[in-house]
Amino acid sequence: MNPDEMTNELNTQIHYRLIEKLSESERRYRELVESLREIVFKCDPSGCFTFLNRAWTETLGYNIAESLSQPLSNFLAPEDLARGQQLLDQLQKQQVVIGQELRFQHQSGVIVWLELSAYSSNQSEGGGSLTNITDRKLAEAALQEVNEVLEIRVEQRTAELKKALQDLHRTQTQLVQNEKMSSLGQLVAGVAHEINNPVNFIHGNLTYATQYVSDLLKAIALYQQHSTGIADEVRAELEGLDLDFLTQDLTKLLTSMKVGSDRIRQIVLSLRNFSRLDEAEFKAVNIHEGIDSTLMILQHRLKDQNNQNHNAGIQVIKQYDKLPMVECYAGQLNQVFMNLLTNAIDALEELSCIVTKNLGKETTHSKPQRADWRPTITIVTELKEADPLLGLAVVIIRIKDNGVGMAQEVIDRIFEPFFTTKPVGKGTGMGLSISYQIITERHGGILRCLSTVGQGTEFLIQIPISQSSISQWS
Repeated sequence: MNPDEMTNELNTQIHYRLIEKLSESERRYRELVESLREIVFKCDPSGCFTFLNRAWTETLGYNIAESLSQPLSNFLAPEDLARGQQLLDQLQKQQVVIGQELRFQHQSGVIVWLELSAYSSNQSEGGGSLTNITDRKLAEAALQEVNEVLEIRVEQRTAELKKALQDLHRTQTQLVQNEKMSSLGQLVAGVAHEINNPVNFIHGNLTYATQYVSDLLKAIALYQQHSTGIADEVRAELEGLDLDFLTQDLTKLLTSMKVGSDRIRQIVLSLRNFSRLDEAEFKAVNIHEGIDSTLMILQHRLKDQNNQNHNAGIQVIKQYDKLPMVECYAGQLNQVFMNLLTNAIDALEELSCIVTKNLGKETTHSKPQRADWRPTITIVTELKEADPLLGLAVVIIRIKDNGVGMAQEVIDRIFEPFFTTKPVGKGTGMGLSISYQIITERHGGILRCLSTVGQGTEFLIQIPISQSSISQWS
């Protein structure tokens, strides 16, 4: 064998061995690729599959042979078609995309999440991998759902705690308020009792004293008329006493004492009516007595404190309808009257100061500036035979002032616990809240606030005349 033949033989053997090595390498590569859990693919320049490993079928259920020559977009879920096209455009420009999440549609119709990493070349095949991240996405979705549920529960619990804290504050404040009212009631009842006994003694004896004085004056007159020999000393004493003036003035004096004792007895009656300590249960009462008693307690605030004008002070106009006896917690209802009337007086007192300061001056303030304006509280009661909501006869009480009124945002919050427009130290913000609770919860009624800026404020109370009827109805 010549050298050339030997060289050819050697080259042939080397070639065959290289082919064997290459085939072995390709076999090992295919075995490696086929053993991967990730989908490995190759594409032609048009983007159609030219190779897919077994993970394609295992992950998406499609036959490999049927999937070849098809573009990746044919297997995307409808929700990600647009995003898939954007990634393909990005791949052509940048020649690489890494870690992009896409939804694919399994042959059964189930959505499968895959993470795409790919490369491309304008002149040769491209390729890449698809990693199944469905479990991770489901776990993320479950975690997000749990977090959302937890957030909702935390918000609910926070709201519950906030409400519980608010209820606790309201209860504490109401307990303090009730204790104050109870102490005030006991004090008022005690004072009324202590005053009532001596006043009754004085009032009762005035009747006899008046009669005795009348008889005595008649006797003196008869004595003067029929006695001819009055001693000079007696005559001088009678002239010094000015008996005619004494006779006239003594009668007036006794009359004024009678008026004064009647006034004290009326005040004592009002104090006793206001305290109502013996009425812990529902009791039929005269609503007008409760209102009048409250006005009597507040009389000192209705008068002109400066005494500059006998027509000054707060005018109270009462327009009372003929009402039957009303079943209620009388003491609590008087507390409502006290809160509403006190608020009206506070508003009118503040407004009166502004009117006094601005009277006669040009101003753009919304408060009334007329010289004839006078602070006024109007109280109207009426009987409504059949309320359309309750189907029961109800009593309506309106307490209105002619003050500045309130804005809608204030009206919306007027019955909230601790809400107040008064300066610090002048109000707890619980008066109207407690009043609302007394009317709506304790009496099954309605308490509304009606107000317009510049036209005053009106509180409307509506309660059934019979609480036993509403209990049966509810």
